[in-house]
Amino acid sequence: MSDGDVEVRRARIEEIRPLAQEYRDEQTSVFGSPTDAPLPQGGIFWLATDSSDQRLLGYAAGTLRPTGCTIGPVFTRHDARRRGVGEALLRTIQEWAVDTRVPVVEISVHANNEAGQAFLESLGYLPRRVLMSLTPERAKASQG
Repeated sequence: MSDGDVEVRRARIEEIRPLAQEYRDEQTSVFGSPTDAPLPQGGIFWLATDSSDQRLLGYAAGTLRPTGCTIGPVFTRHDARRRGVGEALLRTIQEWAVDTRVPVVEISVHANNEAGQAFLESLGYLPRRVLMSLTPERAKASQG
C-alpha cells in the first residue's frame, strides 16, 4: 500500500464504530484506558480506506471549538501502520481546515511518544502548550 492507495473522506459515526472499538481495545490493553474518547461527543469524523478494496484502514475524530478543531483520536489499524494512513488522514483534515477557515488544528500526543511527536512535527505541527494531569490516586499519594 502506498500513499496513493489510501482514500480519506468525511464519515458518519456509524461507519467509524468498528474502528473506534478497535482503538478502545488497543488503548485499554496498552494504557489501561483510551487516551482520547474513541467517539467524541459532537465529533466530526474522517475515514481512511484502501482504494482498491475499500477495506477500513483507520479514522480520525475531531471536535470543533470556537478556537479551532481539536483532533483525537487518530487511529490506524495495526496491519496498515507506517504506510501513509495517518499522514493521509491528517493532510485531509488540514485541507478541510483551510477550506472551512478553521483557525487552528490541534492534536495531542502522549508525552512519551517520541515517534508520534516527530511524525506530527514532520507535518508542520508545533508544540504550543503542555497538558499535565494528576489522577486522584497520585494526588492522595503526594499528600501523604
